[in-house]
Amino acid sequence: MYIDADLIKNGISTKLLQQLILRHSVESERIKRLKAYYEGHHDILNRQKDSDGAANNRILANWAKYITTVSTSYLLGNPVTYEVLDKYDISNILNSYRQQHISSIDMKLDKAASICGVGIEMIYSDEDANPVSFAVPSDNAFVVYDDTAAHRKLFGVYSYERYDISGTLSGVTVMVSDKSNIYTYSGHDLSRLELIETQEHYFGDVPFIEYLNNDERQGDFEQQISQIDAYNTLMSDRVNDKEQFVDAFLLLRGIDINSNQAKKLLREKILMGDTDADARYLNKVLNETDTEVLRKAIKDDIYATSMVPNLSDENFGNNVSGVAIKYKLLVFEQLIQTKERLFEEGLRERLKLYMNFFAVKANQQLIPIHEIDVRFKRNLPANELELSQIVNNLTGSVSNETLLGLLPFISDAKEEAQLVNEENLNHDKQNILTQRELMRFGDDNAEQ
Repeated sequence: MYIDADLIKNGISTKLLQQLILRHSVESERIKRLKAYYEGHHDILNRQKDSDGAANNRILANWAKYITTVSTSYLLGNPVTYEVLDKYDISNILNSYRQQHISSIDMKLDKAASICGVGIEMIYSDEDANPVSFAVPSDNAFVVYDDTAAHRKLFGVYSYERYDISGTLSGVTVMVSDKSNIYTYSGHDLSRLELIETQEHYFGDVPFIEYLNNDERQGDFEQQISQIDAYNTLMSDRVNDKEQFVDAFLLLRGIDINSNQAKKLLREKILMGDTDADARYLNKVLNETDTEVLRKAIKDDIYATSMVPNLSDENFGNNVSGVAIKYKLLVFEQLIQTKERLFEEGLRERLKLYMNFFAVKANQQLIPIHEIDVRFKRNLPANELELSQIVNNLTGSVSNETLLGLLPFISDAKEEAQLVNEENLNHDKQNILTQRELMRFGDDNAEQ
């Protein structure tokens, strides 16, 4: 959201907040619909038939959840790692990440980005003066930028409703953070907000971060909703046709029966009539072949347009090599590359905020953000035999740390390299001691 920075030169007024939250409510409706589709609340579930007696099966195939789950797990199924040169120290930041299981927060942020088009992180200081990251709901939070070409971040907003023990709405709380303070507003509704607390923070910038899914801020399945609806409708009508086929009308010619006789017919399955009598069911012809072709076409279009592969396809068999799998995932990889680039921008913003905080709290050295390597590792089944051969072939040409980073079962290549060096050093020391013992033993034999 963009505004003229002059609007807040005298502070952030409650009137401005109210207007911005109302503007965001339009976006919130879109986000809520996308969340509903991810959770399985599709339009097909609300379909009504004009005739009360008509079959109305409502079959739901949750492609939305499949698309989000696959793309999120592929990008962040393996936790993000951070590496710096030995002359820099980011141990405080990494320890803070471990304490709050930052990889779980990353997954929540990327999941929100995949569903809604943007995931939003709010960072604050807890009661023990430790920085804490929180993935706030995208429909309840937004970041405000100025309307210049630079789009400088002005402040972030997180609003939520409060409910009493009986579940009755009791009020609204709005938290706003700019580059120096966190402001808390409260009121019975948005029109009666009052500033109740101002607290200084030490993050050096606005502690709100947007993780974009793409430049258009669209969810991974947002453009496929019409196809998902079509698939649900086709499958529902397919089952309806089957049900109506079973419940077909019985046409009787030359036979006169009353209601009681009809019930007896249903029970005893016996019908008698004259030689000219005739009985047959009125059925419409079901063309399963055409229906199946259409179902497969819609299904293939969903995979193709979302760029997410069908992992249950026979092309992803157990005997397929790692290189072959990568070729099959080429289009999907292009999509993930875009997501990774945008997600990395958010992670670097987080690093900067944490670094500013620890510079004040622990006098930590400020490190240029570009000196920190943010590494993603795709969550793919790995051919460990192929990888071990690659490592052996590159030994001596590439550093041990880089080679160890190729192995999927090693989470921290730098730490593993240090352990290997320590083991080699201890092994060398043991060899030296053994040689000394052998030499001493030889000297003792010579004296005898």
